[in-house]
Amino acid sequence: MTLNEKLAQNILRDVQSGVPFKPYSETPPRSVESAYEIQDLLTGHYENPEVFGPVAGWKIAANSQALMERFKLKEPATGRVFSKQRKDSGVALTAADYSQFAFEPEIVAVMKDTLAVDKAPFTSDQVAAAIARFVPGIELLDMRQTDMPNTHIPDAIAQNISNAGAVTGGPGVPPGALDTAAIRTVLRINGEVQHDVTGAAPQDPLSAVTWLANHLAARGYALEAGQIVMCGTHSPIWYHEGTGEIEVSMSGLGSVTLTLG
Repeated sequence: MTLNEKLAQNILRDVQSGVPFKPYSETPPRSVESAYEIQDLLTGHYENPEVFGPVAGWKIAANSQALMERFKLKEPATGRVFSKQRKDSGVALTAADYSQFAFEPEIVAVMKDTLAVDKAPFTSDQVAAAIARFVPGIELLDMRQTDMPNTHIPDAIAQNISNAGAVTGGPGVPPGALDTAAIRTVLRINGEVQHDVTGAAPQDPLSAVTWLANHLAARGYALEAGQIVMCGTHSPIWYHEGTGEIEVSMSGLGSVTLTLG
């Protein structure tokens, strides 16, 4: 068993038991390339039907210029969303299933066509044609006490960047109707406004999906029909303890809700 295979098994064990995030850093610290190798191996465990099931989509993280500079990244980072953790608006979740629940409001691309590896590189026009619509979404996170601002980012990438699923709403709009700068994002918890911001997307969503499609193709993966892409958060990581109702509305796109019980 290689070191990376052992690390993937250790991460699976820790995620399933909910213990605090561990860095698993090598000396010198691992590279981004090594981190993706570990994430790929971890995915082999996660895709087991008894764990999280097949890959249902992708998240993009640190895709603002400020965050890339903070984490010393040359490009954004990405992780997977798995089928058992992909939910529709209105879902009831159990707070006790998370060791440290958090979430992020995001624009989500829903793919209608597969962008095959052998067709890369892709232009933004090709990617736009493969997207069914953009919808409002909530990325689910289990932070496990991660000190994200001070984390060696490859360690976060190796551990799938804390993703614990995604909730998608609607109705959404087709790519040509998306006016990112005009979108007002309002977060309500138990009916009370907690965050209200306009034009907060860290990156143009179509540019984000185009980057991801080419990034995945370079790693030998296709962005597949039916998958979703979380295009980057419109707020800092939002922590929530206990139960409650969470709603995110995005002007022109619709809304998405979940309940923690």
